[in-house]
Amino acid sequence: MATALFLVVIATVVQRGTIGKVPSWSEEVPRYLLIWVGFMAAACGVDLKEHIALELLIERAKGRLATILASLVDLAILAFGLVMLVHGLGFVREFGSDFMESIPYRNVWYYSALPIAGALIVLFALRDLLNLWLAPALRTRRLELVTAPD
Repeated sequence: MATALFLVVIATVVQRGTIGKVPSWSEEVPRYLLIWVGFMAAACGVDLKEHIALELLIERAKGRLATILASLVDLAILAFGLVMLVHGLGFVREFGSDFMESIPYRNVWYYSALPIAGALIVLFALRDLLNLWLAPALRTRRLELVTAPD
């Protein structure tokens, strides 16, 4: 998606500079791609544990308190993902049948980014929460793999 976004923007700049004309969709498609890239990046951030998580408090806490604090962070992320999922489905239902401005496709493709990213965030946060309580060694090992230098 990011590559497509880059290529469309570069092609538009080149066309505007050389021919002086651009396709009618040259502003709308990058906008939609940017929204998709942003929402998918948010889900990847949760998957890779690259989000705001009050790490300072969790690192200083010991034992059960650290587990409880980490659980609260995972629950907050899970709740945020549920909000994205539920309200995103509402947006898709309410506005998905409308047509996009300059291309003959329905907005369902545009609004679907929100509930899909929300569902991914819910799944990743639920996995992290379950790992925290049921397999703490797996969670620690996973963090080591994700943050290990190349």
